Amino acid sequence: MTVLRRAAQRTTQPGPLVLHVLTRLEGGPPLIVIPLCRELHRLGYRTQFVTGTCEDPRLDMSYLLTPSDSVEWIPEMSRSVSVKNDLIALWRLYSLMRAAKPAIVQTHTAKAGVLGRIAAWLAGVPIVIHTFHGHSMRGYFSRLVSFATRIAERVLAKFTDTIFVLGPQQERDLVERFRIASHEKVHVVPYGLDLEPFQRLAPPSRTDGWLTVGWAGRLVPIKDIALLIEVMRETFRVNDRVRFIVAGDGPQRSLMEEAVRCWPDERLEWQGWTRDVEDVISRCDLLIQTSRNEGTPIALIQGMAAGRPFVSTPAGGVVDMVAGSGVREPAGGQWFGNAVLVEPDARAFTSVLCQMQRDPCRLDLMGREAALFAARHYTLELLANNYDRIYASLLVNEPGMASAATSA
Repeated sequence: MTVLRRAAQRTTQPGPLVLHVLTRLEGGPPLIVIPLCRELHRLGYRTQFVTGTCEDPRLDMSYLLTPSDSVEWIPEMSRSVSVKNDLIALWRLYSLMRAAKPAIVQTHTAKAGVLGRIAAWLAGVPIVIHTFHGHSMRGYFSRLVSFATRIAERVLAKFTDTIFVLGPQQERDLVERFRIASHEKVHVVPYGLDLEPFQRLAPPSRTDGWLTVGWAGRLVPIKDIALLIEVMRETFRVNDRVRFIVAGDGPQRSLMEEAVRCWPDERLEWQGWTRDVEDVISRCDLLIQTSRNEGTPIALIQGMAAGRPFVSTPAGGVVDMVAGSGVREPAGGQWFGNAVLVEPDARAFTSVLCQMQRDPCRLDLMGREAALFAARHYTLELLANNYDRIYASLLVNEPGMASAATSA
């Protein structure tokens, strides 16, 4: 049943209030959560978005908001740990939930997941959901901190009704590897985006024989910026017809500043943080991802929607973003219909990129498969319908909310 059809069946009775809590407007999650709140509102839910402070103004994505979005700002909530600010943020969240009386509180990202779930439990919120857009239990911190994080997530899961993950790989991590929650509590809900702006982009133009490679994201250690730069260095060494466009900013910007000084503009263009992702993707033939750990990289979805395949490490949820059965080839990596997965090795990346530069016809075929894959798996309509289905099943089991779930 489509979103439009469901919307036509709504009554005028106010729907359940869903409170979405996100630590800050930075990175990939805001690109999902903000449009999702609007789509859920069209489905009959009342939605409110609660968020905190983005510590680096260059990465602040509050430009995504419109005057019609219902937003509650909690300045004390931020990524950094501060006992004083965290306690104030917890109190503000608790007070908001006690006053608003939401039927559902859904938290997104780690800090919001801790503070939001504790506040929801204290406020007696009937349904509490947490979304893992990725997870920080591997690759982010030392072994001791990672162990403490896993223990904390297991405790928080005890008073979380449902946990959303982005793909089967994340589900296996949480259920089998880290034992955070049971299979019954974890639901796979892939990302969904408004793909139309990217689907409208023209196919890549490769009349000059060059291959343009795009990378987009935050410049942070988990993205392995050092590997990205090593891939550039190795590729430039063996091929004079490959160039890179990098869009992003963050704590490791000094690595990109040094790289820009090493190579001329025609080989490497660093745009910093940009709002115009469509322009970046329109100028690329494919995208790469060098991360050590990932949820579902939004840039790769956007690129696929525009008919651009990707080359990536097999990190986290990326392994669930490939079409068909992979085949290992002499050029390196495991080749799928829409992408290539390679080990985190600069020479392996370079081998694949050189192969793609020499074989534009194959690149075109992979791009068409990528566009089909994105349209089948990552639409905003599909995401909203998945949320609606799970929300309705949870609301029906709550006393006094069955009628609200039906009308919503």
